[in-house]
This record gives sequence, C-alpha cells and structure tokens, in this order.
Amino acid sequence: MISVTISAADALGRLADLPPALASRLSAVVATLAQHIYDRVEDNLSGAVLQRRSGRLASSITQQVDGLTASVGFDPAAVPYGAAQEFGADLRAHLIAVRNARALSFVVAGKRAFAKRVMFPGARLPERSFLRAALSDLAPEIGAAIAAAVAETVE
Repeated sequence: MISVTISAADALGRLADLPPALASRLSAVVATLAQHIYDRVEDNLSGAVLQRRSGRLASSITQQVDGLTASVGFDPAAVPYGAAQEFGADLRAHLIAVRNARALSFVVAGKRAFAKRVMFPGARLPERSFLRAALSDLAPEIGAAIAAAVAETVE
C-alpha cells in the first residue's frame, strides 16, 4: 500500500505515557485530520491535480484510523498506474500490436490512420502527486491542530 501517515504518537514520542485525557483528545484530532487529508486527496483526484476519467483511482483511496495513527493511501496492486501518477515514471519504447481487431485506429495530422502495429517511442510521465501534495498542503493545519489539542488538554 502506498500511503500518507500522520501519527501524533511519533510527534509526542518523548512522553512515555500520555495522560488519558490527552490521548483521547489527540485520537479525535488525528481522526479529523485523516478525514481532511482524505477529502484533499479526493479533490486532487477530481481535477485539482488529475482529471477523473474512470474513477478507479479515486475509489481505491482508503483511510484507516487507529488511535493516534491514521493512514490515507491506495493499493498499487489494485490500481498499478497510481504510483506512476504519484511519483512519475519512464515509459519504455515498445511495440503495440493488434490483438482483438483487424487494425489499430488513430488520428495523425488530422487524418484517420490504420495499422496492424505501431512502435511507441517511450515517454516520461510527469509526477502528479495527489497523496503527498495533500499532506504538504495540510501540514501547517496538522501541526497547529496537534499543538492546539495538547495546549487545550495540558492547561
């Protein structure tokens, strides 16, 4: 799974035992922040970063919250192109051949062309981060929310 994880336990690792009130408050804050990240990822997949086509990538986004830890991510086995969109990829040159039809059909210089096979020259797919961009966009809010929860509880 490729995911973005926030963990209040990591940020407060120096506290061996969190007071129950603080742990409870931070759990609620982490759950809220996970929902904000999930919503931002959905926005990113609905036009902010990528244009939605089939909706497969967007429907594969998962959110898990477990106490002081939350993850938002997707399973690259379910949508293998998701990692290529997130990190970019080099597509190697390869032959594209007819499988279940008599010819491939495409437009070249405004005219319809047909071929039994074509050579794809290779390309660089640019990075279109939808997960890391969501976390980066919300980083100030995440830090402020955790700090506010600690301050409220410790007062």
